[in-house]
Amino acid sequence: MKQNKKNKGKLAVILAFSLISSLAQMPVMAQEYDRVKGFDNKNASIAVEQIARYDSGMTDADGGVMEIVDYNKKNGWAYAINGKAGVLTAIPIKVLEEKSGVSLLEGNNIDVRALVSIDGFKYGDMTSVAISPDGELLVAAIQSENYAENGRVALFNCNPDGSLEFIDAIETGVQPDMVTFTPDGTKVLTANEGEPRKGYGDAVVDPQGTVTLISIKDRKAQTVDFTTYDSKREELIQSGVILKKGTNPSVDLEPEYIACNNQYAYITLQEANAIAALDLEDVAFTNIYSAGVEDYSKSAIDIDKKDEKYAPKLYESLCGLRMPDAISSVTIEGVDYLLTANEGDGREWGEESEVYSNELEVNFGEAEVSPSNKITSEVSGLSGKVTFFDSRDYDGLEENTDYLFGGRSFTMYKVAESGLEEVFSSRNDFETRVNEYLPNYFNCSNDDLMVDDRSGKKGPEPETVTTGKVGDRTFAFITLERVGGIMVYDITNPMKVTYVNYINSRDFSNDVAADDSPEGLRFISDTESPTGKALIVAACEVGGTVAIYEMQVQS
Repeated sequence: MKQNKKNKGKLAVILAFSLISSLAQMPVMAQEYDRVKGFDNKNASIAVEQIARYDSGMTDADGGVMEIVDYNKKNGWAYAINGKAGVLTAIPIKVLEEKSGVSLLEGNNIDVRALVSIDGFKYGDMTSVAISPDGELLVAAIQSENYAENGRVALFNCNPDGSLEFIDAIETGVQPDMVTFTPDGTKVLTANEGEPRKGYGDAVVDPQGTVTLISIKDRKAQTVDFTTYDSKREELIQSGVILKKGTNPSVDLEPEYIACNNQYAYITLQEANAIAALDLEDVAFTNIYSAGVEDYSKSAIDIDKKDEKYAPKLYESLCGLRMPDAISSVTIEGVDYLLTANEGDGREWGEESEVYSNELEVNFGEAEVSPSNKITSEVSGLSGKVTFFDSRDYDGLEENTDYLFGGRSFTMYKVAESGLEEVFSSRNDFETRVNEYLPNYFNCSNDDLMVDDRSGKKGPEPETVTTGKVGDRTFAFITLERVGGIMVYDITNPMKVTYVNYINSRDFSNDVAADDSPEGLRFISDTESPTGKALIVAACEVGGTVAIYEMQVQS
C-alpha cells in the first residue's frame, strides 16, 4: 500500500446513488488485443473474461479512489472503499447473470463517517474493509486524524439491501491499515502501521507498529507490539530483517497486511522486508522471518528505462528486496502455505527541508555509479536513472551489494516447524509475460503510458495476491499495480507452480482511465457466485473502477 494513500484529502461527499453512464459512451479503442478476455484463453486451463464493471466517476493519478473490496456472499453485495470521496460503495454483484458483453453496475455510496459515532475520536481515513464469513457483519478500519493516535474498527450489521447498521467502534493501535476476519469469524485483526509521517527526530513521534486482535463475542481488543524484539535486534539483523540504524524494532516495524487461519496470523512488515508470525491463542508474536531477495545475478532484470524496450540483463552485485505488500494463506493437502506480492516500498517522511528518504537515485547518463560502485554506465551500458535502496542508514544488508525496492514477483512459502521455507518465486516472469502481450506498454506507469517508464524503479509492482479453487485446481491471482492486470498461476502442486493466464482490461486510450491500477482483490467461488462460475473482483485505485472477471475451467 502506498504512501500517497496515507495523506488523502478529505471530501465531504454524501451521495445516495452513483449511476454509471459514462462508460457506455466510451469510444471503441483500436488496439491489438481484446482487453475483455484473458491473453491465454485459447491455451490456458482456465479462461478469464471481464463480465462487469462499476465506475465511481472519479479518477486520480495519485490513487486512492477504489482501493479495497470485499464480497458478502449472504446478501450478494460487494463493498469497496472510495478513499478520495471518503465513502464505502455497495455494489450489487447479485444482479449479474450469464450474458455477453460487460455489464455496467450501479452502486450505493454509504457515508460511514455519518454512521459512526465515537466520543472524543477525530475521524481521519477509512483504509480497509472486511466481511464476516457468515455475511452478518462488516468491519471498517478507520485511522485517527492525528497520525500518532490510536484508530478504530467500526462494526456494522449488513442488511439484505446492501445498507449498513452501525453497532460499535473498537479501539485499535495507531494507523490501522488492513482489517480481516479469522476464517471461523470469531476474531477481527488489524495491521496497525505506525508510520513516522512527520519524519524522524527527537521532537517528533515514531508510533509503534502493532496488531490488534478483537473478539467478536465480547468486543474486547488486545493490541500486541514488538517490544519483546527490542532485546533481539541483533538476531533480527543477522536473519536478514532490515532495520533503520539507531531504532528499536518496536517502533521501526510497520505491519502492512495480514493472512490468517484460526490459530496463527502472518503479517507483512514491508519496509523491513519481513513476515511476522502471531499466535492467536497466546496473542504473542512467535517469530519474524526475512522475506528474502531476488538475485539478479541469476535472474535477468530490465532496469534501463532509456532504451524503451524490454532488455533484461544479469548484474552480479544486484538484488531486489522483496518487501511484500499483500500476503495470502492457503492449505493444500493439509499443508499451510503463504504467498506474497513483492511490491517494495521506500520511506519518505517529514515536511519541507526535514524530509527523510531512503531512496537513492543514480543517473547513469551522467556517469554516476551504483552504491556499491560495481555497476557503471561503461560496464552495464545503462544510460537512465535507477532508484536504489540507500543502505547506509540500515542494518541487515550485505556489504558490496546493490539493492532495489521490490522483487517484481510473487513468492510462495511453506509453513514448516523450522520456519518459512521458500518453494517458489516467479522471479522475472511478470515482466517477461507483460512484454510478450503488451510490448507497447511494457513497464509503463499507472499515470503515464510511456514504455519502460518504471524499469528503473519497481517495474510492474505486484500489489495484491489471493487464492481460490476453480474446478479441482487451486490458483493464485496477483495484481500488477502499474501496468495493470491480473496474473494467474496454478499452485495445486506447490512444487510445480505454473503460469496459467493474464488479463488486463485497463483502458490504454488515456494515461489514466478505467481499470487502471488494481489494488484490492477478492475471489468468489462458483458456489457463492451469482453466475455459477468463479469470479475475481478487483478495485482499481487510479481508474476509479471495480472490475469483475469470470473464470471457466477448460479441458
